[in-house]
Amino acid sequence: MKFDRWWMEEEDDFAPAADLPQVPDGEHVAAIKKAFFKDLAFKKSEQNVDGTSLVVELEVTGYRPLEAIIPVNFRGMVESVCRAASVATPKRGEDWDEKCLVGQYCRISTVQGVGKTGREYVRIATWIPGRSPLPEAIAKAPPRTKAARVPKTPDDDIPF
Repeated sequence: MKFDRWWMEEEDDFAPAADLPQVPDGEHVAAIKKAFFKDLAFKKSEQNVDGTSLVVELEVTGYRPLEAIIPVNFRGMVESVCRAASVATPKRGEDWDEKCLVGQYCRISTVQGVGKTGREYVRIATWIPGRSPLPEAIAKAPPRTKAARVPKTPDDDIPF
């Protein structure tokens, strides 16, 4: 039997996710397949009343697809995704199109975990910056200095 009648155009490169293993802990290269904004009830907060979030769907070859959900009020995290994908970060007063992420490759660091309900999941722990240079303000920041050490006296009962 031919399934052409029920075959969708976008399913041509479909791989059953249930047959693939989860992404293991560690550093991986992922392709960004989809990026879009969505209002999510479980991401609502005082700063983000509608729960608007950037949803990024990633694919690591040979593993189940990953999904990263980033509330838009976490601007630093959105910028981390942009730097990992080597695309321009959102700027104040300018429109930013999330579609610029689609088709880009990025490096990520993943961690596996088990939720309260017993469901296993993979979390993206770090978005590793890509080949583009850091923003000028960060690149020219002075290096951090070591904390000063205060000598401890024997009669000092303070533990720090």
